[in-house]
Amino acid sequence: TWDAGTSRYEKRGVAVKVPEWQSENCIQCNQCAYVCPHAAIRPFLLTEEEAAAAPAGMKTIQGVGATKAYKFRMQVSVLDCTGCGNCANICQALVMKPLESQIEKGEADNWTYMNEKVGYKDTVVDKTKTVKNSQFSQPLFEFSGACAGCGETPYIKAVTQLFGDRMIIANATGCSSIYGGSAPSSPYCTNSKGYGP
Repeated sequence: TWDAGTSRYEKRGVAVKVPEWQSENCIQCNQCAYVCPHAAIRPFLLTEEEAAAAPAGMKTIQGVGATKAYKFRMQVSVLDCTGCGNCANICQALVMKPLESQIEKGEADNWTYMNEKVGYKDTVVDKTKTVKNSQFSQPLFEFSGACAGCGETPYIKAVTQLFGDRMIIANATGCSSIYGGSAPSSPYCTNSKGYGP
């Protein structure tokens, strides 16, 4: 056996271009996070205190609908993104920019703050009701070694967001065993309670 979620430490930085969030164009549909094959772009809900403590210059917008009591941010893990562009193809609020420019803007530090300090508020809305809601839940499959733009991994990621804390995976070998079980790199991880696939 080996630890779960070890792929988060690789920080490959292989993308030539990564998405930059244009907050003024965002309608908070979360489709970009849904289609991401590597769970490298995620929506976050911030309290007023979390927004105030955020790194300088980090943009947020007011949540809408059931999330209106929170600030909203779409955050990219620029060092885990593979640059496939799936998110930008589906979203008017994302523009592909050179990786170096996003590192200079502090996006790697922003990711650390959002993922480790803000975390996932998947009880604010019912994650089983809509695709949008499901994306507020932590993916328990992240940063796999799948090819950039993979069509299979977004489905695995979404299933782990809905059922990953009580999920057992058994399937035939092929791509899924290569990107999902290449020891010691494991993209399957656990939630804050230690539960995962």
